Amino acid sequence: MPNQGPGARKALHTPQVQGWCPGAWQPMASGDGLVVRVRPPMGRLTLHQAWRLARLARTHGAGILELSSRANVQLRGVDPARHAAVLRALAGCGLLDADMQRERLRNVVVDPLRQPGDGVEVLATVLLQGLAEADYLGALPAKFGWAIDGGHSPWLQTVSADIRMQRVPGADPHAWRVQPEGLPWALAATGPVGAAAAGLALARWFASHCLGQRAPGLRPGRLASHAGELERLLTSATPQSPWPAGLPAGVHWVPARSVPRAAPQWPGPEPCFVPDIGSLVGAPLGRVPAPALARLVGALRGHASGLRVTPWRMLLIETGAQAKGQPGFWHAAGLDTVADWVTDPEDARLRVSACTGAPGCPQAQAPTQALALALAPQVPPQAHLHVSGCAKGCARQAPATVTLRAEPTLGEPVFALVRQGCAADEALDRVALSALQDNSGLLFEKN
Repeated sequence: MPNQGPGARKALHTPQVQGWCPGAWQPMASGDGLVVRVRPPMGRLTLHQAWRLARLARTHGAGILELSSRANVQLRGVDPARHAAVLRALAGCGLLDADMQRERLRNVVVDPLRQPGDGVEVLATVLLQGLAEADYLGALPAKFGWAIDGGHSPWLQTVSADIRMQRVPGADPHAWRVQPEGLPWALAATGPVGAAAAGLALARWFASHCLGQRAPGLRPGRLASHAGELERLLTSATPQSPWPAGLPAGVHWVPARSVPRAAPQWPGPEPCFVPDIGSLVGAPLGRVPAPALARLVGALRGHASGLRVTPWRMLLIETGAQAKGQPGFWHAAGLDTVADWVTDPEDARLRVSACTGAPGCPQAQAPTQALALALAPQVPPQAHLHVSGCAKGCARQAPATVTLRAEPTLGEPVFALVRQGCAADEALDRVALSALQDNSGLLFEKN
């Protein structure tokens, strides 16, 4: 650690883990106001909904919209006195669940690369309807989540999920695998409706199991932490007494396919035109200024049907089979404004991630975003730099080539240096902000 004089370093900071994610009904207090997280139905915004969010961010928030790793949109800096007005506006444009529990249960990432006829939307519709009607799932952990993967790319494999539903490519009729996290077995289902029913049966069992855990005062944890119990129940099941109860006819357990679990070093696909769907565009660190989103939506009217929010902090503009990359259109939409959008697949900002940092987050030990953007040109292709304000690593759960974790200090900001790891991992060294700015190239020369 750099020498900052006697007593320059604070006591070790242990970040507070909330154990739940913000929503619209239950926002999270932060250093710049409330964080209101909006979960677009099916991970999709109509143009009107996107315009309303831009207006809400400008009139009730800090003027910035954040794209999250769960394909959600966050409003930051909302005054608590204006929260009720934000809820009314969200309800008016179809972006608010009936209550807090239904919002919490609807933690579903739907493949943004889905295609007509692949069954993804059918499965998502049946699953979301089941979640909306399932009062018996209230005991699930607050962060219990789902992922529906149409098999169009490997990127959805890196998205956190307690239950992962993956279409088997080439199957006719469509075959699906429903896999609990941490178990080397999956439920094989023919068709998306059967896959949704199998997933709900697993969730029902886990909710009941969580109730049993809480009765003596235990904390259930996520589904993966119960893999041993799942394995025991699976091996003891019989055709006459299948597990879990309520499986639809024909659904059975099979060994899970061997899928590489190592996360890519960069956060997601590159900006590009996606055939038959539209254009995939990014935003620096997943943050979109409200005026930029409003300008985009205004230019898209008559040219696009909506926006898909991806878990890679990017937006997929639904223009259909026609590419909308003409200079005139992109200028009108503001997509050629480099400060607001990332449309070049070689843009170095795709290789960095950072949380809100100080002062926006009260747990952050230093500002993070300006540093990440300043260091981006030093990050080589196929590497990733994560700058975290504390050990929680909210902006990135997967390992990064280099992670800089802000450390408690009384003077100049100091960062712990972690290689090939996450924000909570052991640091190899500590480096002051001034040293990073003067010798930023050394971060990746050592690799």
